[in-house]
Amino acid sequence: MTVALLLVLVVLFLCGAALTAAAEAAFTYLPRHDAEAALGGRNAGALRRIIDEPARHMHATRFWRVWFEMAAAVAVAMLLLHTLGNPWIAGLIGTVVMAAIGFVLVGVSPRQLGRTYSVGVVTATAPLVHLLCVVLGPVPGWLISVGSLVTPGAPRADAAFFTEDELREMVYRANESEMIEDNEAELIHSVFDLNDTKVRAVMVPRTDIVGIETGATLRQALSLFLRSGYSRVPVMGHSTDDPRGVLYLKDVVAAVYGADRAVHGAAGASTTVDPGTATVDSIARPVRFVPESKPVADLLSELQREGTHVAIVIDEFGGTAGMVTLEDLIEEIVGDIVDEYDSERPEIEDLGDGRYRISAQLAVEDLGELFDMELEDDEVDTVGGLLGKAIGKVPIVGSEARIAGIDLHAERLEGRRNRVSHLIARLADPVPEPEGDDDADGGRRDAPRHGSTRHDATRHDSTSQQEVAG
Repeated sequence: MTVALLLVLVVLFLCGAALTAAAEAAFTYLPRHDAEAALGGRNAGALRRIIDEPARHMHATRFWRVWFEMAAAVAVAMLLLHTLGNPWIAGLIGTVVMAAIGFVLVGVSPRQLGRTYSVGVVTATAPLVHLLCVVLGPVPGWLISVGSLVTPGAPRADAAFFTEDELREMVYRANESEMIEDNEAELIHSVFDLNDTKVRAVMVPRTDIVGIETGATLRQALSLFLRSGYSRVPVMGHSTDDPRGVLYLKDVVAAVYGADRAVHGAAGASTTVDPGTATVDSIARPVRFVPESKPVADLLSELQREGTHVAIVIDEFGGTAGMVTLEDLIEEIVGDIVDEYDSERPEIEDLGDGRYRISAQLAVEDLGELFDMELEDDEVDTVGGLLGKAIGKVPIVGSEARIAGIDLHAERLEGRRNRVSHLIARLADPVPEPEGDDDADGGRRDAPRHGSTRHDATRHDSTSQQEVAG
């Protein structure tokens, strides 16, 4: 009688452990929209209560799974002790048996079943999960509080589903096992980082904004569009801090083309606007303002909802900090977007003989990696800024400096502000050590070591002392 009862208990406890393990996996992997859709089927009341309080029900399910596993282990040990009579042998055999049975019947198979058929398992087990949660009451919450006291620095396990760190780790492991490609992993991580990125990090700074003054004619605006290659430009008042609107190329073309058709008597012409006298203010669209501290994810959803492509970024004092477009935001997810009209040039171009043509926007650390040395600067981030800091003024074509054993030469200007866009970089020739040049104390002066990461004191500038105005 005792043996039969213990056998029945073992089976019941293992079934309970397997069922709760399957339910836990199913609720964890169940998409939210699938759960909402399942509310229209059977067991909708219990499922609604679980969705309303997912963490509480999942903690209860985990508690009961552990309890069923322990109860099954105790029942197996008692069964073996009753059969063999030796507690040590019974304990050893019981440990081995429960490890094998628990791994297969509790740890692997039910979880795979729950992940594969999450909707069906969730629907079927919802009443049981809710009942187990009601029976336990606040016990799981108390146990979690005790665990938090034991590990005060660890985050609380209050979420029923995956945290961001857990999802990131899953993506990393999937990428390592080649289940997903590198570009797919980067895309997923970019989505995670989107809400942590502020608009100020992706905007075009105010100094690089190409705009048109209020009062300019449509002909002048069309000329600016053709010269700059942009399709949207802001209309500025007396300064960059006074944006009056945003001008779209399509609107200008429509107005100018419509005017030309009207002049030539074309059928269907619906406007008599003179593009030589009509101003851009007449067709400029309202400005969309956004603070520079706004998260990129929030702004992206707002621009999509409003159908807006351009926003003016303002700083904490209300001045213009820059401009951001929908393309800038999307590039944070998918990377740089280059179309047929973009003049894209590589950041680093090997010219041979140890010479490289590099972009002025290249990071200082990347310049150091190019020549296999550590190069850092706490005051500037780009190579162009590094050159300007070294010569003490705004660099122009021909400006040169030797920095940490690297010769930099400003090669060309670009843009309407005539800023240095590319530089020539190469390792400086090593300075030969003097053979017999001893100092007053009889020691010999050491020549500067090649490849030092400090800024050399020697600066030279082959150009005049003229500076480019900002």
